[in-house]
Amino acid sequence: MPVLIKLDQTSYCGNEPGPGEVIRRGVFETPELADFGFAVREDVVVREKMYLASMQENITRKRTGCGQFTDSGRLIVREKYLDVTPLQIWDRLCAEDFGATVWELARKKGYSINDLQNTEIQKELITVFYQNIWKRDMLTIAQFGDTATDVTPPAGAESTWTPAQKLDYNYRQTISSMNGFWKLVFQGVALKAADANDPDGIIRALTIPGTLPVDYTRDVLLPALYNGQSLLMDQVNDGEKRFVLSRGLYTNFVNSMTRTAAIPAAYEKLQSGQAEWSYMGIKIVKNKMIEQKVATLKNRAYLIVDGGFEIGTDTMQETQTMEQWYSKDFDLNNVQIRYKLGEQYVDGDVIIVAY
Repeated sequence: MPVLIKLDQTSYCGNEPGPGEVIRRGVFETPELADFGFAVREDVVVREKMYLASMQENITRKRTGCGQFTDSGRLIVREKYLDVTPLQIWDRLCAEDFGATVWELARKKGYSINDLQNTEIQKELITVFYQNIWKRDMLTIAQFGDTATDVTPPAGAESTWTPAQKLDYNYRQTISSMNGFWKLVFQGVALKAADANDPDGIIRALTIPGTLPVDYTRDVLLPALYNGQSLLMDQVNDGEKRFVLSRGLYTNFVNSMTRTAAIPAAYEKLQSGQAEWSYMGIKIVKNKMIEQKVATLKNRAYLIVDGGFEIGTDTMQETQTMEQWYSKDFDLNNVQIRYKLGEQYVDGDVIIVAY
């Protein structure tokens, strides 16, 4: 049986943070990425190799004399590539939109009144507004990206679209940028169904019903994920894994744990504000974005080895910039963010899913 050997990432300190680095790191070091079991690999300009090392056991033999070799314990390294996709945000703002508001006092005077550069308005837009948009979009693409998404616009002129149609169209355009976590998971599950020995195959522990029975997460889902792990994954220390549950599944679990008549200690834990839950010593995390972003299969869950899925970005490269400028030709303020993003897993044994 192969033994999983986790390889540490090589430390690289050749680049120093430049202008705007605080903003970039604020996006890619968001705690949600680690909570969901993802690791971020920086400095991926085009593609980078990923490795999983294993070594066969049962190689000890009785010694009978000199010159006797077993020759069956060689290290086996599996490699895959993590490719990144160029992405961008390019927005144009009219300073007059801030007129007749509290921001009016922050605008410049005279002929430069519509230029937002070096104003408090620009500072707030970049450090608060656009940073949060960038973070939200990055988390959305990393999880729900699917290049096969239909990006056909709604019928009729854009001026006739409803707000719901505009929102849906913008969302479909965003997630069509690259393949994210769930697209890779669905592909991996299909590979496992076709060939149980496929190293890219991912185990699907069970099919989750649309309407959850009482105590379903606690009594059915979590045991199925935990007990259904591959032999390779089961060898990883439980402290290096995490359960990630969609909102409904998480609520179902909390409800099971907080009925005072059944588990008073858990109820007291919740009331004291110390409600960090675990199962078999493995942390349980709620992912609210799943139900918000997907139209089908809203009940989703997985057990993952920390860092089992890697997100690649070029945050330390010149191609990854945030720039703002004012265009007199159009009287508009431009905000452009350019970066690269990609996601991959090295082996299907780093995760087990249910949906």
